[in-house]
Amino acid sequence: MGLSREERRALRELERRLVREEPELDAMLSGPLDSETDPLPTLTGNRSLLQVWCMLVMLTCAVLMIGIVLLISGERSCTGSQSSSCQRPASTQEG
Repeated sequence: MGLSREERRALRELERRLVREEPELDAMLSGPLDSETDPLPTLTGNRSLLQVWCMLVMLTCAVLMIGIVLLISGERSCTGSQSSSCQRPASTQEG
């Protein structure tokens, strides 16, 4: 679906205003994407810093969730059992 005549005129006007008012932004948007202007610098391979950050956040969430599950399951296994590892130590009375 193409643009109407009015939409094309409005787009040309926006482009002219961009060139006139923000020449640096226009150069960045219309120029080729190279390593100097790349907003996401790459590490070794093809992974960007954003991808590495997302993987670290996901790993942290996974470890946190595993810890919560183990904490909850540990509390449930002690209720109603006679295991010595779940019992509280006997209090000593001094007299």
